[in-house]
Amino acid sequence: MIMEMKKKKPLRERLNEFQLDWAQAAVRSGLIKAEKVRKKKILLIGDTDSLIDAIAWSFEAWNDKCNAEISIAFMTMDGEIRQYAGINFLPEKADYVILTGYCCREIPGSAGEELEYLERYFELVRTVTTYACEKVLLLSDGRVYGQLGHGFIASEYEAGRTDPCGREYEAQYFEQALESMLISCAREAHVKYQILRTGLLFGAYIESTNQIIYHLARTVAEKQEDMRFFTTKRDSYTSIHDMLSAVHFLLTSCPGDKIFNVKSLQSDVSESEMVTLLHQNFPDHCKISLQWDKEKVSEGGIMLNSQLLERYGFVPRITLEDGLIILVKSLQKKNEIFIFDDTYLGKLTSVQQILLGYLLEIDRICKKYGIKYFLAGGTLLGAIRHHGFIPWDDDADVMMLREDYNHFLMVAQDELPDNIFLQLPSTEEGNHNVFAKLRIDNTMFSTLFTSKFLDMHNGIFFDILAHDKTANHKWSQRLHLNATILSRTLVFRKWGNTEIISGGRHPLFCAFLNRVKRILPMSCAEWFQKKMLRLFEHKKTDYLYDGMGRNLKRGSFPKAWLDDVIYVDFEGFQFPVPKEYDKYLTWLYGDYMQMIPVSERRTSHSIMMTDLGEYSDYRCRDAVR
Repeated sequence: MIMEMKKKKPLRERLNEFQLDWAQAAVRSGLIKAEKVRKKKILLIGDTDSLIDAIAWSFEAWNDKCNAEISIAFMTMDGEIRQYAGINFLPEKADYVILTGYCCREIPGSAGEELEYLERYFELVRTVTTYACEKVLLLSDGRVYGQLGHGFIASEYEAGRTDPCGREYEAQYFEQALESMLISCAREAHVKYQILRTGLLFGAYIESTNQIIYHLARTVAEKQEDMRFFTTKRDSYTSIHDMLSAVHFLLTSCPGDKIFNVKSLQSDVSESEMVTLLHQNFPDHCKISLQWDKEKVSEGGIMLNSQLLERYGFVPRITLEDGLIILVKSLQKKNEIFIFDDTYLGKLTSVQQILLGYLLEIDRICKKYGIKYFLAGGTLLGAIRHHGFIPWDDDADVMMLREDYNHFLMVAQDELPDNIFLQLPSTEEGNHNVFAKLRIDNTMFSTLFTSKFLDMHNGIFFDILAHDKTANHKWSQRLHLNATILSRTLVFRKWGNTEIISGGRHPLFCAFLNRVKRILPMSCAEWFQKKMLRLFEHKKTDYLYDGMGRNLKRGSFPKAWLDDVIYVDFEGFQFPVPKEYDKYLTWLYGDYMQMIPVSERRTSHSIMMTDLGEYSDYRCRDAVR
């Protein structure tokens, strides 16, 4: 009987931050459209509990994000059904069937056990291929290729050396049998099948029996001594993030009756190379030594060519190095926020100290002249959530009302130290930023965009933004916001000499705007932008909007939120924030106390060139407090 299941708690309430990171990977990837998985019934079959759970959670993430109404059920290899989430459904009503097989698992210990499993597997596959499902997907791995030559990277329909009598080849024949049975049964039943072969699968809180990556990671996490032999044998590795994204991508975006390989970025490595990576990233923890023994130097290994999957549009996201760092830190189980320690080549702490120095200068000037300002954006979020910088943040912002912003610009250049440049279109030819930036001389901190204009001052920057008034009525606000977006788009695209696009929408309007952009002088475009930002400057209204920042499309917010100031701790200093910071941050970020995923905690800007110059070891001294 079909009945409604009790709704599960959101993943955030059930998983730790490492599990949540990879469980949401497919949803975050941008490769899968929600409508392609909406209301699908997913039947998961296998004995690997951690892998089954991982796949189930990755589909649950769609339910959390957009109420996709995906239903999930488990089936054991003995055919026992266990409902999991959504609405109960009969297994023969499944839209997608996913078999975990023996992906990256040790094969059964004896020939009898192997045959027993294959018999059960064959009966199960013969049954599920009679279901009216869209696709049956089997997870496999690179052992199916046999022994590959040194440097050879296997494509889906290639094979290496093999030996029917060799014990070390049992896994190859076992995996081949699983794949062949599925293909034969699916063809006979006219059901579309897919096979996804992974590299050596790894990830935080994913069980693995004997993979060397787990042994090395645990050794480092526990500061244990170990000795390994140098080897040239290289294998491909696949993070659980990329494997889960690939599962969703295959089911929704790739044709059936095909085999695909998947591996992570920069993931063809030897054991020796992994040891080197561990020494580089955990110099105080890694006590693994490498020794040379000619007899133990081996060639071969299993490296996968994933070009076919990528040709269909799949993009892996995780590098082996990042995945290894995440794995080690998950095993250390420290009660601290995860961050990649090598961000900006180890310069992130110095960058944040420089930004703190900027903040103190701005605070001094504003106090001297009675200028009201607030911490803004990620800096405000960091103050509330971390009492300082967000650990991976690489910039800082303050915000002011228009009248305070104008006052600050009038006095700043005379008050700022000689080594700090106030960057405005009026102070630097060729600069068309809509808001003010402070830049430090003889440094370099250029983004992907500003690195195209190296004749501009590209020093370490600090952003100062104004929040401007907008209309009281919703329809007037919408017109004002859209006009502001249009004006800023014209200036930015003309400055960068790039085409105006809208994701394929409104092509005729975009073509018209591109023509206007080409013939309109920059001075006119900037006049239009300024006019839109200050359209309601001298009118009495109750609403503000982030006309200068990145949050235009969030609309307006009540001006009263920025009426009152309170002071909070930020890196040991007291700085002003809106008294109604909770309302403001909720408007800006939603559930602002939730941190970004673990694997995305590099930095927030696409910094292309960094040179801190004489400030490379800058620290704010206690004397300035």
